[in-house]
Amino acid sequence: MTMHIYRRNTGTLSEAYQTFFEAMKSDSIETLLRSACDFFGLPVLLTDENYKQIAQYPPQKLNHPIWDGLLEYRALPMDIVQTYQQAYLNVSEPYYRPFYSHEGPSADCGRIYGEVHSDDRIYGHVAIFMFDCPLLPDDLAATQVLLDAIKMLMVPRRSREGASLSSYMRDLLDETAAPNAKALAKRCLAASISGPFSVMVTPIGNTASQQAFATMAISKMAVQYRSTVSTLYHNCIVTLFGLMQGEQHSKKEIGFFRRVADFLAPCHVASGVSLPFTDLSEANGRFQQAYMTALLTRGPCGFFADMFPAVMFETICTYADVDMFLHPALPQLLAYDAANQTEYFRTLQVYSLTLHNKESTARILCIHRNTLLYRLGKISELFHVPYEDQQTALALLNSFQLYGVSTLSRADFGLEAHPPAAKSRKTDASL
Repeated sequence: MTMHIYRRNTGTLSEAYQTFFEAMKSDSIETLLRSACDFFGLPVLLTDENYKQIAQYPPQKLNHPIWDGLLEYRALPMDIVQTYQQAYLNVSEPYYRPFYSHEGPSADCGRIYGEVHSDDRIYGHVAIFMFDCPLLPDDLAATQVLLDAIKMLMVPRRSREGASLSSYMRDLLDETAAPNAKALAKRCLAASISGPFSVMVTPIGNTASQQAFATMAISKMAVQYRSTVSTLYHNCIVTLFGLMQGEQHSKKEIGFFRRVADFLAPCHVASGVSLPFTDLSEANGRFQQAYMTALLTRGPCGFFADMFPAVMFETICTYADVDMFLHPALPQLLAYDAANQTEYFRTLQVYSLTLHNKESTARILCIHRNTLLYRLGKISELFHVPYEDQQTALALLNSFQLYGVSTLSRADFGLEAHPPAAKSRKTDASL
């Protein structure tokens, strides 16, 4: 039977500022939570980004399953986390503002919820258990003051001792992190996870619902997969996997990564996997490998080893005008084909991508070898392209690869049967 609680205090917003910032002088999150419990006259709970207990007051059981479970096990069960996340997936803001709920998962006990966050990450979650007490006019505003106070203590604390492995992972990925912070992150991660390593990156959006999914997924992966560390970085779920077998992924590892990606796929996201590596100092570069692979993959999971050099050309597509990097013969061929219903662009494209293999080119184009030779001769005659010249052949090969990525976003660059696209595609990426 759930305990019924009646508020012992009904503080005002001005009192909230005075109470919480006075408690901050102790430099103790526990003291701050105790002051919040006294201010609201209600039980107050603080968990980290993975719904593990940081502090809760009063430190006694209340005959409520969520409260008592956290007091005993220090973390919420994954099914409970998933229930809460699914209940609040309709919020379109990047983060949750303090809100009150007495429906759905909160029907048994009304609660005020709030997130401790900065511009690019969540640090923790606050819940104030209202039970039968009504919501007062200043409650949500006072909760925001509490969140600001917690953030002012929690953010610098995460850069000192006691940070979670997820925090260390973010420090390792962050190019702006101080050298001593990176050295500490590398040392702590290496002590927890053995190499070789691989990085999996799953880009997501920045709405509260997408961030909620990411937090839930990170928590679940920590339970299901050993030798892993997951974090949220630049609107991506980033997971460091240890105990890889060598310089290339084995069939067993590839199957494992695909199962992880399938777990994330219901949210309509794709994942990319970096090459294996042994030096954790390379984590940011491997993140870039996996991120660009995720942008290019056509399925739930892609591997950098299979996508290269498409990922290199994708970078050019993201940051530059693709047309400036194409051999001048490509637009000429496209224009001529459009005017004369010929297939010279496609012919030279496949010929270049097959490294001038005439048998393979004829098979892919479904034409006779003599027809191929005729077309190649006409291309040389009409456009004066010395495609057999080594330097020109290399320029054409790179141009057709870049063109394939810019128009199709696919790692085969256009060897599969399809009509050539007339316009380039631009990729919107923030990294």
